[in-house]
Amino acid sequence: MKSWFRGFLFWKILLGFWLTYIAITQLLWLGFSLYGKHHEPPENMATKRIVNLQMTSAVSVLQRGGLEALNDMMIDWPPNDRRFFSVKLMDKPPQQAAPRDELNRDLAPGEFPKEVTEWVTGADGRQYQLRYDVAGLRADSSMGGHPRSILNMPEPLFIVGGICGLFFSLFLAWNLTRPMRQLRAGFARVSKGDLSVRLFPKMRRRHDEFSVVAQDFDAMVERLSVLVQAREELLHDVSHELRSPLARLQLATGLARQTPESVNSSLDRIDEEARRLDKMIGELLTLSRAEHQSLPDEQYFDLLGLLNAVTNDARYEAQIPGVEILLNADEQQDYTVKGDANLIRSAVENVVRNALRFSMHGQQVLITLRQEHDWLAISVRDYGPGVEADKLSSIFDPFVRVNSPLSGKGYGLGLSIVRKVVIAHQGEVSAVNARDGGLELTIRLPHWVV
Repeated sequence: MKSWFRGFLFWKILLGFWLTYIAITQLLWLGFSLYGKHHEPPENMATKRIVNLQMTSAVSVLQRGGLEALNDMMIDWPPNDRRFFSVKLMDKPPQQAAPRDELNRDLAPGEFPKEVTEWVTGADGRQYQLRYDVAGLRADSSMGGHPRSILNMPEPLFIVGGICGLFFSLFLAWNLTRPMRQLRAGFARVSKGDLSVRLFPKMRRRHDEFSVVAQDFDAMVERLSVLVQAREELLHDVSHELRSPLARLQLATGLARQTPESVNSSLDRIDEEARRLDKMIGELLTLSRAEHQSLPDEQYFDLLGLLNAVTNDARYEAQIPGVEILLNADEQQDYTVKGDANLIRSAVENVVRNALRFSMHGQQVLITLRQEHDWLAISVRDYGPGVEADKLSSIFDPFVRVNSPLSGKGYGLGLSIVRKVVIAHQGEVSAVNARDGGLELTIRLPHWVV
C-alpha cells in the first residue's frame, strides 16, 4: 500500500473537503426552502393553472351545453384528469357556496387545497357539484410526489453528488499532500547523507508555494553539499599539512636517540616544528571561528583607528626587508563599522602581511581607506610579482599557496581567514592584478552610521 494512504493529513483534507461539499448542499437546500416560502415554485403554478383551466372549461360547457356536452369534452381529457374529476347531481344548492377563487385566496405560496368544488346550474336548470381531487392528483403526479431522500436530497442525486464530491475531494487531497510526501522523502534522503536529491525539477510545473519551497530546499541541499565538501577538503588538507612537521619531529627524535652529540640541534628542530604546528592550529581555530555567522563580540568601532594600529605594527615588521608602508585616508570622514574588532584586525593583518611577504627592498605597500556609498573599502596594494590570472579565484581557498620565491613559509590559510571574516560581517573581498604590477586586494564592509 502506498505511503500516502497512511498519512493523517491526507485523510483530514479528504474528509474536510467532502464534509464541506455536503454542508454546501444542505445550505443550498435551506436557501431554496426559505426562498420557496415566499415565492411560488413553477411546478406548483403549473398545477394550479391546469386545475383552474379544466374547472373553468367544465363549468362553461355544463352551463351552456349540459351534462352530455361535458361528458363529450371529458373524453378528450387525459385519463388521470378524468379520474380525479367528478360531477354530481344535487337535489338543492348549498346554503353558502364560496367561489373557487375565494377558496384559493388565503393559501400561502406552495400550498394546495385538498379539493376544488364548484356549484353550477346546468343548461337543463338543474344543480350540479363539480369536484376536483387536487390531493389525489398531486399524489399521483410526479411533480407532487415525494421520492425517497437523504439529507433533504433525492436519493439518486445524493448518490451521484456524493460520489462526484468524493472523487473531487480525493483529487484535491492527493494534489495537496503529494508535494509534502516528496518533501518528506527528500528530507529522508538528506538525513541519510544523500545530497544529490533535487525537488524543484519535479515541482516546477505547480507554480505555487510548494515550488518555492522546493527551490529553497534545493538551495539548502546545495549549500550543505558545498559545506560538506569544503569540510572534507579541509580535513584532507589539514591531515596532509600535518604529516610534514610530524615526520620531521619523528626524524629529529630518532636522530637524538641515535647520535647523542646532535641532541641540541634535534631539540632546536623539535622547537621549530612545534611552533609551526602551533601556528597552523591557531590559524585553523581562527578560520573555524570566522565561519560562524553569529559574532558574539559585535561592537561599533572606528575602522580608521584599527588600520592605524595595523599599519604601525606592519611598519615595525617592514624595517628588516626595507619596505615602506603607507596609509591613505580622509581623517575627516566617519569610518564606523559593526562587528568583531579582533577578527577584522586579524583579517587586515593577514592581507598586509601577505603584501609585505611579496614585496622586495625599496618597494611600497599602499593601504587606502575610502567610502563607497554604503560601504567602507580597504585596498591593500603591493608592487610584487602578482598572481597568475587563472589562480586569482582560488587564492582565498584554504591551503592554496602561490608558487613564488617571495611567498615564504606559509600554510595558505591567511586569505581564507580573510574571506571567512569578511563574509561573516556581510562584506565582500576581491583581488585583482594591478596594471603596472603587483596585487591589489580590496575588502568592503558595511558602513554603519551611529
